[in-house]
Amino acid sequence: MPRPSPELRPATAGDVAALLTLMDSVHAWLVARNRPEQWGTVPFSRIPGFPGRVADWARQGVITLAERDGRCVGMLAAAPVVPPRVPAGAVPGGSMFIHTVMTDRGPDGHGVGAALLEEAERLAGAHGAPALALDHWAGSPELGRLYDERGYVKVTEYTDDQADTPIRNAVRVRSLHVPG
Repeated sequence: MPRPSPELRPATAGDVAALLTLMDSVHAWLVARNRPEQWGTVPFSRIPGFPGRVADWARQGVITLAERDGRCVGMLAAAPVVPPRVPAGAVPGGSMFIHTVMTDRGPDGHGVGAALLEEAERLAGAHGAPALALDHWAGSPELGRLYDERGYVKVTEYTDDQADTPIRNAVRVRSLHVPG
């Protein structure tokens, strides 16, 4: 029997510990599968300044939290701000940018990613954004397929340094129908 849709709500400062726990668990899942290239080897909660950044995002209303049975099983950070690491001109002006989307890697996470991406589309529509954009580690064929299936078109790649290691990232854009 399929799980009910997760409950989505804006994250608060009180959710920061649960968000970092989720992020660290996803990170550990990747490292256990010999995929440290995506985010490196240091858990998010141990990156200097990162917990404060998550708290700032929560205070700014940038994070949507997904819950099942009162437990954090996913998160979406989306805002109408393109990070400076993304090449200029790759993303249409006024777009909503998905800074991160993560889900619990166990059964409680099933269907959560789709719900969060739908929420990103709703948020983009509420902002009148012409597109949704994101970037991701280009070395993951699974991410490429997932975003292809959801209508995100790869527009460019760029190299970013992570712990003095060059990492290729893909930028994807999904055009939205904006009335008027």
